[in-house]
Amino acid sequence: MKSDSLAPRPDPGGGSAPKYSVCMLCSNDGESVKASVDSVLELGKYRRLELVVVDNLSNDESQDFLRRYRDAGSIKLIEQGCSRGEGRQLGFRASSGDYVLGHMDCDDVFDAEGLNAMLDTYHSRYEGMLLMTQKKGSDEASNITIGPRSLLEELGGWRDMNWGEDWDLWARADGLDKYAYLPYPLEKPPHRIIKVRYGIYGNPMSRFGMRSQKYSDAIKTGRRMFKTGEPMSASQRTAYYAARIGVMLRRSYMTPVPDPDFSEFPPT
Repeated sequence: MKSDSLAPRPDPGGGSAPKYSVCMLCSNDGESVKASVDSVLELGKYRRLELVVVDNLSNDESQDFLRRYRDAGSIKLIEQGCSRGEGRQLGFRASSGDYVLGHMDCDDVFDAEGLNAMLDTYHSRYEGMLLMTQKKGSDEASNITIGPRSLLEELGGWRDMNWGEDWDLWARADGLDKYAYLPYPLEKPPHRIIKVRYGIYGNPMSRFGMRSQKYSDAIKTGRRMFKTGEPMSASQRTAYYAARIGVMLRRSYMTPVPDPDFSEFPPT
């Protein structure tokens, strides 16, 4: 007997309503993947929905779980080692919805009613824009991005970056005057659980490696990591110049993005 999560769901709108593609990443998220995927599938009660998951070759139980859901027809699944940006682009290319919800990954658990309310807000106030919301003011920080497929295609989608791929996309949308920020909806939040990130970077070497990767992706796209005159610690300076040398040697520059300067543009 199928579980409720795998059971066929009604098609809200009878096929005439817009279709929404939720594109998620998974990387060894065995502890949360079931709750995460099930919470997104619940959105199918309100919207025509497809769920695309890109699994970064997980080696825990999440891979078996995702394959079961794929075989049941509940999700589309892509299994490929990739950066975050590449994975998001793979999911986007495999999707077919009129609207795409991105930056929603399998380590967070979502709220279907909150997501549905956010989509109502999007269509009533931000139609045609690339909209982002992000919880602020705590160690729990996760964003959700919504946009029409046509705009994402115009922007070129996500680029092959492991850090700041979300900021890179928002900045390109802002360059077209198509970026909008929505203060995080506290009355009907789109998340139930947001994982506190960066726990794996607790030791100095891990933090240095993360920082170097982050600086490298910023340098590749021409993004400024520090304001003019802003002090840098010795470790920041070392990581920054190591990243600059690495990018120069590999010649891995990308087309620079605009450098927006407004308060509602979140750092990553």
